[in-house]
Amino acid sequence: MAQPRIYELGIVVSARESDDGVQAIVKRFRELIEGAGASVEIDDWGKRKLAYQIKKQTEGRYVFLYVKSEASVPWTDVERLLQQDERVLRHLVVRTDLDLKRAETKAKRRKTPPRQPMAVHPE
Repeated sequence: MAQPRIYELGIVVSARESDDGVQAIVKRFRELIEGAGASVEIDDWGKRKLAYQIKKQTEGRYVFLYVKSEASVPWTDVERLLQQDERVLRHLVVRTDLDLKRAETKAKRRKTPPRQPMAVHPE
């Protein structure tokens, strides 16, 4: 059986949005992703200062959805809907299981004994 794919979806919602509004946005995308057979965990970071202004706003509400899926998730649909929602300032989807595989590979390479330096012959 194939390894599950692990994704992280970061959403920055307008700070002007109420708590209920933010929960509605998160619920909408959670249901869409879970409808594809994935499990979702939510981490709400709350309001944070933005690094730069977005749509004349200096604060945003950060919410992260951690997705674990055996099947494919319709990310094109999710991203399209995120772009259409004016309450969402920014979003980013990252596939994190590839990063974990790369880290494991690097760790395995480091466990191999280091190469012996070449002997230097004096002249």
